[in-house]
Amino acid sequence: MAKKLTESSLRSMIRTIIREETEYQKFFNKALAKYKVKSPKELSGDKEKEFYDYVDKNWKADNETD
Repeated sequence: MAKKLTESSLRSMIRTIIREETEYQKFFNKALAKYKVKSPKELSGDKEKEFYDYVDKNWKADNETD
């Protein structure tokens, strides 16, 4: 049986999503700075793969699944 979604629980979920997105954006920007670029498009080949591997390895989301 599906759980009823209330306005309060919906607002809480939205706040959580916004917080996680903001935290991820900050982390991603720090990763860009670490690689001394403004965009991942500035990286090529192995460097681009290395960048995304770094992001995947180091970002830990609250509700992350693979």
